[in-house]
Amino acid sequence: MRKSWITKSLMALSMLGQEFAFAQSQGTQRPPQFVLLAFDGSYNNEVWQYSRDFSKHQKNQGVDSRFTYFINPVYFLTPDSKGNYQPPGQRLETRNGKTVAVKNRGSAIGWGDDNQDVSTRIDHMNDAYLEGHEIGSHAVGHFDAGYSQCAMNPFTRKCDRDANNKIVWKWDLRWSEADWKSEFEQFYRILDNVFSFNHLRPTAKQSRGLLFRQEIKGFRAPVLGISDGLWPNLPKFGIQYDTSKTNFENYWPQRNEFGTWNFPLAEILEPGGARRWISMDYNFCVRDSARVLSEEPETMNILKRDAHGQQVKANKARDCLNMVSSKQKTKAKNNMMALYRAYFDRNYYGNRAPLHIGHHFSQWMGGAYFETFFEFANEVCRKPEVRCVTYAELMSFMNSKSSSEIEAYKKGNFAKLPRPKSLTIARHWNLEVSMTSDRDSLKFSLDGRDASRRGLTQLTTVNGQVVSNSLETKLSEVRRVTPKGESADVRMAIYDFSGKEVATATYKVLNVGTKDEFVSEENIEERWTQGHLPEAHQGDLDFTRGH
Repeated sequence: MRKSWITKSLMALSMLGQEFAFAQSQGTQRPPQFVLLAFDGSYNNEVWQYSRDFSKHQKNQGVDSRFTYFINPVYFLTPDSKGNYQPPGQRLETRNGKTVAVKNRGSAIGWGDDNQDVSTRIDHMNDAYLEGHEIGSHAVGHFDAGYSQCAMNPFTRKCDRDANNKIVWKWDLRWSEADWKSEFEQFYRILDNVFSFNHLRPTAKQSRGLLFRQEIKGFRAPVLGISDGLWPNLPKFGIQYDTSKTNFENYWPQRNEFGTWNFPLAEILEPGGARRWISMDYNFCVRDSARVLSEEPETMNILKRDAHGQQVKANKARDCLNMVSSKQKTKAKNNMMALYRAYFDRNYYGNRAPLHIGHHFSQWMGGAYFETFFEFANEVCRKPEVRCVTYAELMSFMNSKSSSEIEAYKKGNFAKLPRPKSLTIARHWNLEVSMTSDRDSLKFSLDGRDASRRGLTQLTTVNGQVVSNSLETKLSEVRRVTPKGESADVRMAIYDFSGKEVATATYKVLNVGTKDEFVSEENIEERWTQGHLPEAHQGDLDFTRGH
């Protein structure tokens, strides 16, 4: 037994030595572990102060933690000056019971409060820039430039296709190249005229204007909504990198055909589960909110006091909850931290692909994600060979490397840091939930090699109400708990033997209880892994004001 252990150890050391020798022969040194910590939106001046103070505190301890802030210039406009922005594109609205496409107007996320609020925000951005942080573009009005919806075939319940097998679009509101050009022109126009638009006299501190104006190199699309018209515009406006896509955890950046660097958010593989989580707080919030409402439906009744001292509902939208119980906040924090740690460890001891973490200034889920962001930064930014930098700094590193070096990084052809024996990361499950329907029911099935695991249980909820613990849900149950004519979210959750959610799928039933009732066989959770969804800003001012 001892001889076998010694033999295996010697073989492992031999293989490690061969790998190191190969890396050295290729001349590839182990790259740093880059960690990119970024915020979308720029409204809340208290968060500007908090994030800057955090970074300064870290620096005093000898730890660099620099952030990238993707800003929206609507927060440089007030209700009095908002006419200086005219958004391009269209959005859907319901009028007289019908859904119609209308021209975008106003702002999807509100405005700055007043001139003092705008002036304070300018100071924060200038100070952040001087402190080593980066300011990037998040467009102007936070509209979805990538929205499209296919026409559903009533027989196949999938996207309809024409004679040439091309998708037939029910709605196609994706922005044209001209739309994007207008948005970028207005972005810079507001920056260049922020004082005159608001009849503001620059303070002594602002005598040089916006210090970061000529240093805007990066872009992240609102709601990660992109279209083909975006890419030719980026280099025309001096944008050298984009962060609007998603990709695998171990993806090393590449340039697109227009020469723009692709710095995507990650699709984090859930250890001991089957889901992929986008490394952005809002996408966590959508999935966590569905779980919370299935476990504690009373969450929608939580009250808070508004600015006038009146009691109002804390959660106006079900998609992403603002306030939850302390128990649910803890669960959300623990889940996000576990996923971020797994993401970090797999890359740190793997091919060292950059980590991308994207959050907002919002206090969703009772502040769970906001707190986790800074706790994670505090934990990893002090580790050996870790560099918590801005996207501009990552781009400088990438620009300094040859294509052969980048290819070696992608393949992990360098001497990797030995993984501690104490570090274990549970395997990502091969398990998928699918659904078919008929006129009477929705029938769920489990596929993949982990579908036969012992101890799996399931639970179906409709708009948060439990209706079944089997793999079949009767449409009569959906109609029982859903007002006639409205839509229902039917969610199937799979649990392991310990009671932990390991897989979920959610399907829409439209026009419930009417002659137009329709069951869509699209798992809408797949959209949750594609970007920051536009539903974040529907019908909830508390969402937008803290964005």
